[in-house]
Amino acid sequence: MVTPVAILKPVECGGVTISRSTLHNFDEIERLDVRIKDTVLVERAGEVIPKIVKVITSRRPKGAKKVRVPKKCPVCGGEIVKEKEEEVYWFCINPNCPARLKQSLLHFSARAALDIEGLGESVVNELVERKMVKSLVDLYKLTKKDFLKLPLFAEKKADNLYYAIGESKKRSLARFLYGLGIRYVGEKIAQILAERFKDIDEFFKLKESDLERIPEIGPMVASSVVKFFSQPQVKEMIEEFKKLGFNLKEEEKIKKNILKGKVFVFTGELENFTRTQAQKAVEELGGKWSSSVSKNTDYVVVGKNPGSKFEKAKKLGVRMIDEEELKKLLKGEEI
Repeated sequence: MVTPVAILKPVECGGVTISRSTLHNFDEIERLDVRIKDTVLVERAGEVIPKIVKVITSRRPKGAKKVRVPKKCPVCGGEIVKEKEEEVYWFCINPNCPARLKQSLLHFSARAALDIEGLGESVVNELVERKMVKSLVDLYKLTKKDFLKLPLFAEKKADNLYYAIGESKKRSLARFLYGLGIRYVGEKIAQILAERFKDIDEFFKLKESDLERIPEIGPMVASSVVKFFSQPQVKEMIEEFKKLGFNLKEEEKIKKNILKGKVFVFTGELENFTRTQAQKAVEELGGKWSSSVSKNTDYVVVGKNPGSKFEKAKKLGVRMIDEEELKKLLKGEEI
């Protein structure tokens, strides 16, 4: 998110010297009519956060220039967008932008995406701050020796992370698309896109009209996907991923019908699946899932901290199973 910040001539306020203040967004700048070299009234919101309350227009210098929304990201030069006119925030959509790299890496390595176990927040912080990783692709150029340079890393931990990163190259196109952090593209939309277009190269040819023909995809998602893949940086990044051994094509799955006709409901948190992944796994084997429990429900899958569906299943006498039993069903085993 591109957040404007006011650089102030240092001033004492509530016992603290203030030299910067957030302006929140560009709509707020317009509302206050803040201009370059203006004199402003500042207060500390909640006696903590500096806030510009108003402009002292009587002290405005002649010819003071208005603040304009930048055409490019001030950090990386990438495209910035505001998907809807009524939105107030602008976003840089380059996944390798240094200002958003840490968050991009954490999202990319999350369980529902590339699932890189061991790449947590503290490790990501070290890799970025030491400039060992400047892009998503750089992660795959690291060696075991590189990880041994990090705090608290010994042989086994370095081995495990190096192995996890290598294994992540085998993830599906759907999970890769989700991991890229394209705005409005969650797990379900990523799966729909992967199944529809099959090959990452197809995304560079798409028009918004191609995407809007898909029932689950509206104008906002279509616009976001097309803008993302229109960036030269993204094209270069994808080519590098291919050279590193990623197979960015969705494989055709041979469907079995071992769960044909069975209706599943999920409640609580699963350890090894996201809710979307579990639902998808059931569908691929011929089963169905529902968001509510009824007499037609065959199984209620119960995770940690189940909700009201758990109580309703007990009242209706619907069979309840845990995650391990679900795994057995997905393998075609009896429970």
